[in-house]
Amino acid sequence: MKNSLKSKFEHLISILTGTSKEFAEIKFWRKQIDSYVKWYTGELSELYGTSSPVNKIQSHSLKNAALLTFFRDHQEVKYLKDLLLDENAFAGMKVLDIGSGPFPSGLCYRQAEIYCLDPLMAKYIEAGYPVHCYDNRAKFVQSMAEDMPFDDGFFDAVISVNAIDHVNDFGKTAKEIQRVLKPGGRFRMHVHYHPKTTAEPIELNDEVFLQHYGWVHNLKRISESKQKTGTVLTDPREKYVVWGN
Repeated sequence: MKNSLKSKFEHLISILTGTSKEFAEIKFWRKQIDSYVKWYTGELSELYGTSSPVNKIQSHSLKNAALLTFFRDHQEVKYLKDLLLDENAFAGMKVLDIGSGPFPSGLCYRQAEIYCLDPLMAKYIEAGYPVHCYDNRAKFVQSMAEDMPFDDGFFDAVISVNAIDHVNDFGKTAKEIQRVLKPGGRFRMHVHYHPKTTAEPIELNDEVFLQHYGWVHNLKRISESKQKTGTVLTDPREKYVVWGN
C-alpha cells in the first residue's frame, strides 16, 4: 500500500512540475513577442546582440513582420554560430531539431530536410507565432522528446540548441534520440550547464551528459564558453558546452 501511495504521489508531483514548467515556458515566449516588435520598430536598438533591422520583411501584420525578420536576422545566425557549423553541414540530410521552440532555426542549414520538435508547438501558435509562414520548408512536430512519433533510424542527424535541459526525463530522451538517429548519424548539441530552474529542471555536467550520450559515434566535447549568441553568463556555476561528432 505504501509503495502504491508513493507511486501516485510521485506521479502527481510530475504532473504539477510539468504544468509549472510549461506555464513558465509559454509566459516567456508570449513576452518575447513584445520585444520582437519593439526591436523591429527601432524602439529597441538591439535584441540579444542583434541590431534593429534596416532591411525589414513585410507582412500583413506588424507582429508577423517582426517575428519573420528576427528569425532571419538572429535565429538562423544563432544556430550557425552556437553549433559551430557552416550552412552546408547537413546538406542532403534529414535533420531533427530537439526543442526547436517557435522558430524553424534549423533552416539555416541549406539543402537539409528540417523537422522541428517541441511539446508546446500548439501553444506557440496560440500565442501568435506564425509557423505557417515558412512555406512548408520545415516540418513542425508537437511531441515530447521522451516519446517521439518517428520510426527507428529515421534521421541522419540530430541537433539541439540550449534546449536539452528543458526535457522532463533526460535519460529517456537520450534513449529516444538513439532510437530515431541512424547508427553513426551526425550529432550536435549546444548544452547549458546551470543550477535547476522551473523551466530548466535538469542540472547537467560532463559526467551526466556522457552517462546518457556515450553511445554517440565519435562523440567529442567540442567547446566550452560563458557566452552564446546574444547572451553572456555571469554566474560562475553556469557554462555552455557544445558536444558533437
